[in-house]
Amino acid sequence: MADAIEHGKTVLSAIVAGGGSVRALDHAAERLVMPELFFTDTVQLKIFLLLERYRRQAGGIMPRAVLSDLLRGRKPGTVQMFEETYDGLAAFVPEGHQFKHSVDQLRELAADRATGEAFALGRQILAASEAEPVRLEDGRALWGHVEARAYVQAALAGAEQLGSESDVQAGNIAGEGDDVLAAYARAKGLRQSGRPVGVQLGFPDLERSLGGGIGKGLGLLIAPTSVGKSSFCVHAVWHNAVIQGRHTLYFTTEQHYDEVRVKLFARHSRHPKFGLPRGLDTLDIMSGRLSEEEERALAWVADDLKTGGYGGIEVVQMPEHCTVAAFTGRAEAMGRRQRPDLMVFDYLQLCDPDRRGRDSKEHENQSGIVKASHRWAETAFHGKGVSLLSPWQPNQNGAQALRGGGSFSVDQHMSQSSEAGKTAGLVLALSAPEEDTSRGRAVRLVLSVEKNRNGRKGARAQLVADYATSYFTDREDMDEAPIDLGG
Repeated sequence: MADAIEHGKTVLSAIVAGGGSVRALDHAAERLVMPELFFTDTVQLKIFLLLERYRRQAGGIMPRAVLSDLLRGRKPGTVQMFEETYDGLAAFVPEGHQFKHSVDQLRELAADRATGEAFALGRQILAASEAEPVRLEDGRALWGHVEARAYVQAALAGAEQLGSESDVQAGNIAGEGDDVLAAYARAKGLRQSGRPVGVQLGFPDLERSLGGGIGKGLGLLIAPTSVGKSSFCVHAVWHNAVIQGRHTLYFTTEQHYDEVRVKLFARHSRHPKFGLPRGLDTLDIMSGRLSEEEERALAWVADDLKTGGYGGIEVVQMPEHCTVAAFTGRAEAMGRRQRPDLMVFDYLQLCDPDRRGRDSKEHENQSGIVKASHRWAETAFHGKGVSLLSPWQPNQNGAQALRGGGSFSVDQHMSQSSEAGKTAGLVLALSAPEEDTSRGRAVRLVLSVEKNRNGRKGARAQLVADYATSYFTDREDMDEAPIDLGG
């Protein structure tokens, strides 16, 4: 509590001292959106609220004389307390770095308090019974270990976001022409040097139609059951980390962490540097059926992933039916160490809505999940955004269309919620129009762009997939092009 008061003093002093700083107030107001969560001292909180109100009405910083006018008619003791607090704030001029540090610390301390409150109420719910449940402010009655666990998980996700730095960028574009020109020059330089501009999947012809790769925001991968959605996601994060050197996050609910990890090792075994045309089978690794030669190759693969200098792949196991707030809060926390370029969530349809209404229908819940994920992906990681890819099921008619090579409709063929196709910026469809006779080792697929908010749609790529190694290619011979490893 004392720390919060000291940091509150630093923040308010930076605003009112030296004639006042509108810039400091604007920064604090953007970061401390709900001041009552951050200022633990009542006088500090009310002064901050008055400063915000005066800024909106008069366009400047509230002077001491205005505060005295507002306090007219109050008890002498109250007037003295507020005026002495304001005078003390105005007399202390913190450095800019102290101010920003204190703003961030107020957020962290608020997150700590929210965490403690979550565990405390979780213990009450755990000890409650159906006859005497714990009643929340929103009217819910909770009891038992299942509801205690769900409540604490959602509350901790909210606390994580409270302390995270997921600010939305804002600015007057009239003065940002130089930034636009500089961004264009960087993109042109990347293109001329042969390096990718956007997040890529490893299929050049298709990516050219996407404008160089996947853009920021939510992208959905539509495919019927057992066509390889999860394996495709493994391939995508591997390609971005190993070939492009990007940092990636893989959140999994449907698969276990260990299974995803082994799939990534199997995918890496297809790297041309190892000379293993068929790679190491995921099931053989998991069941201990590798030959001695393959065991040596697995050790080489493991060592290369550790020492090869590639981009990172972080895998996170999330519980089934987690909320959007739970995984986005965890992602924001991980992004403080290193911001990811690509994030996969496998998959959104297993999420629960952050706030489920009593009469809410399943398609309405799914709509809320998609909208929340899209909004977050557009503004995540201090406004930088992230490419978020998630599998999604087609409905029965959509599955038939994909299996039969028919036309897929984003508006009519998405399962549970048509809002999924309307909200996502990118919709890719993966179909297997031919019967597979290779037992999953050389499955012929079609990847089509069904929606592309930032470019053309309708592009198609003929792929061949090896599910045993999560390997996808647009080459008939199933071999990757050699990569210049240097040295």
